[in-house]
Amino acid sequence: MSDTPLPTPPAPETPSTAYAPAQIEGKWYRYWDETGVFHAERPADGQETFVVMMPPPNVTGRLHMGHALQDTVQDALTRYHRMRGAAALWMPGLDHAGIATQNVVEKALKETEGQSRHDLGREAFVDRVWAWKEEYGDIILQQKHSLGVSADWQRTRFTMDAGFIRAVQEAFVRLYTEGLVYRGTYLVNWCPVDQTALSDEEVDNVERDGNLWYVRYPIQSGGHLTIATTRPETILGDTALAVHPDDERYAHLIGQTAVVPFIGREIPIIADEYVKREFGAGALKITPAHDKNDFEIGQRHGLKMVSILEKDGTLNDEAGPYAGLDRFVARKQIVADLDAAGLLEKTEPYKVQVPVSSRSKAVIEPLISRQWFVKMKPLAEQAVASVKNGETTFHPARWASEYFRWMEDIRDWTISRQLWWGHRIPVWYFTNDDGTVDESRPFVVSVDRPAEDTAGTMVQDEDVLDTWFSSWLWPFATLGWPDGRSGAGMTDGEKADLKAFYPGTVLVSGYDILFFWISRMMMAGLHFTGEVPFRDVFITGIVKDAQGRKMSKSLGNGIDPLDMIAQYGADAVRYSLTILCTPGQDIKLDPTKFEMGRNFANKVWNAYNVFGSQMEPGKTYARQRSFEQLSLVERWIVTRLNQTVAAVDEALARYRPNEALMAVYEFFWNDYCDWYLELIKPARAADGAPERMDEDVLALAVELYEAAMQLLHPFMPFITEELWHRLRTRAAGESCATSRWPTASAAEQSDEAVRTFALVQDLISGVRSVRSDYNVPPSKAVAAAVSLGAGDDALVAVLDAHRAYFTRLARVDDLQIGVGLGKPKASAAVVVGSREVFVPLAGLIDLSAERSRLETAIAQKRGFFESVRKKLENESFVSRAPADVIERERQKQADAAAEIERLEANLADLV
Repeated sequence: MSDTPLPTPPAPETPSTAYAPAQIEGKWYRYWDETGVFHAERPADGQETFVVMMPPPNVTGRLHMGHALQDTVQDALTRYHRMRGAAALWMPGLDHAGIATQNVVEKALKETEGQSRHDLGREAFVDRVWAWKEEYGDIILQQKHSLGVSADWQRTRFTMDAGFIRAVQEAFVRLYTEGLVYRGTYLVNWCPVDQTALSDEEVDNVERDGNLWYVRYPIQSGGHLTIATTRPETILGDTALAVHPDDERYAHLIGQTAVVPFIGREIPIIADEYVKREFGAGALKITPAHDKNDFEIGQRHGLKMVSILEKDGTLNDEAGPYAGLDRFVARKQIVADLDAAGLLEKTEPYKVQVPVSSRSKAVIEPLISRQWFVKMKPLAEQAVASVKNGETTFHPARWASEYFRWMEDIRDWTISRQLWWGHRIPVWYFTNDDGTVDESRPFVVSVDRPAEDTAGTMVQDEDVLDTWFSSWLWPFATLGWPDGRSGAGMTDGEKADLKAFYPGTVLVSGYDILFFWISRMMMAGLHFTGEVPFRDVFITGIVKDAQGRKMSKSLGNGIDPLDMIAQYGADAVRYSLTILCTPGQDIKLDPTKFEMGRNFANKVWNAYNVFGSQMEPGKTYARQRSFEQLSLVERWIVTRLNQTVAAVDEALARYRPNEALMAVYEFFWNDYCDWYLELIKPARAADGAPERMDEDVLALAVELYEAAMQLLHPFMPFITEELWHRLRTRAAGESCATSRWPTASAAEQSDEAVRTFALVQDLISGVRSVRSDYNVPPSKAVAAAVSLGAGDDALVAVLDAHRAYFTRLARVDDLQIGVGLGKPKASAAVVVGSREVFVPLAGLIDLSAERSRLETAIAQKRGFFESVRKKLENESFVSRAPADVIERERQKQADAAAEIERLEANLADLV
């Protein structure tokens, strides 16, 4: 720990009726940072740990609503466990984002200097990327501060820092040594724009309108065989035609030779069970170098591989007369030439599943290329077993099924990328005298320059590793695995960190990276450390716009969280996102949703003013009365606090932050403010000034408010920190963020107080509803009679002792309480369980005018009811209208019937 004196808490703002977030958020974040609130020391003996790994945002990123949701949830969990006394580590960091970052710097280079990366050369270009990262890369982390993120910034990692580079290289070397990494020439997903291979998870299949072209292939012995294709440009790379072995239509053609149009290449007609007889004409063209299924057929039949594409998507010399054309230009030309040659039998519209790069949006081409791969099945088996045996649990549980589905059908992972920015593959090659790679000599896999390189002429592989190859090591490489941050051996502290903080507690993430990241971290953690990387996985939904569409620049429907923070305050944004966060379900977000967060923040702020003006500066208020000495409403509210603490603990243990926050909201707004404060707040003296509160009553109000601020703190940290400091003078370094989390006390709970006060609430609410229904002005006092049921004799004295509650909250100045009381004439009645409350209306309202009003309202409502009934009895309407429209009409009918019943009951009361 540092010997530097802890800073004194900043002074709270002057009390006001309007909460101004901008006045407090900055000062408290600085205070938290200066006091080291966010830093996680290694746990003391017996101390629990809580560890959550921040999904490292891209260095190119800017804070968006998805980040805001994820950060809000992670921060709430971290703050909660920190207050419970755990060594709470929220590990922050940044991802180098290979393709994204390289593209950003390349674009800037072209715009400002008119150069490409090739003009600069690799080393100079990588230096430019580093310079860009140093200038702009930390912006998103700074933006997270405005949301109140309490990550351990002292431990911030970057997936390209020295220790992480060492970890990535070590992981590659170990996997290669174990036979799990291999190099091979296979068909890969190739992006012609970024000019790199991509994994299957980086490719989106998008349905588009296309065509199915029926092409006649001449047969050497005479006649032709028709095939159907959606990619006629690949005809130039065909090395066979295939038919199903059981298809009698083409049995006589098996073994014969066909000719590729325009190229003249002679190709065999083969039989393979993959061919779908019902598709197209029932025959298939085979292009092993440009289709995954054709590649497998080619392997089975020993077919030649003919690649017709360059890396930029243009056709090469194998394309004959079409060489040099862009692939889509060539497609149009080939279709026209087929038609002119009489080889195009017909064209049909067809829905095509087009593979598209998730980043560049370019159409992906299957391309034969030599790449590096990871064998995934051996890794996946252990990761599947760890979830099935309960080592890691998904919340909600249904996401485990998606996890299993992907893991059990997993394919090998293409990990090499043809980029310059990223982790260089730790493979070394001998060279010829001219500097080219000597393919006759074996390569060497090594983290450092190999000992075999006695002449210093070996060269490292030009390719870099997929960004996710570093990200999958995040849970343990951030803690020093395998060699510490310096790459020169782990210090004792780093070894202790890895032991203390791994495995993590929970991983919070959206389902969109379940396969990209979560699944891979599970595999890497188990393989390299022998333990799962986290015990729980909490899956949130995705934030979408109000119409349920994904937020995107092209649609212009994004909502900037920084704008929302500026307009509503960080706590309001956090509150709204948490309340809307039903685990695993998408959020349809409209900016107005943040108004509910702002409204609650104002309620929290103004509640302090009810009793805060009674507090003497510098004085500490502590309750002296025991629980049994408290009044009914006090025993009730203390019980409700303890119930709320238990509810919050239980909800957060199940990863239901929305339920936890709702429990606090209901306690604070509905119980503490609407009932408790209304009953204890001081009356006004003749001059309008509030009377002095009893000091012990005030002390309990402060005690409850302080506990409420602690319960709210994980969700709304800024406003609660400010108000927590108003309640008493705090010592240097003290913070609500590190205060002791409230515990539910069994000794300070009373079921009897809850039952009794619930009855009082229901009776008072009954009187209030009568006042509302009959438009009794707020200034008028009313009489009321509470008729209790048989066996309620003991309640007479209890309610009689709390007449003041009825006076304060319902303006009842004459209250009768008894068993079996009769209904007074011209009075409204409200049934409360087995009891009734009567409110005489004579003298409160004009009975004649009220009868007339009710009769008119009933007539109008009956007319509306009849119009809806006739519509629903109209067979023409019912047969044509959509189901949801009919359901709305039925609901209107039911609502109208209920309203008529209520109005008629009110009219009967006036007799």
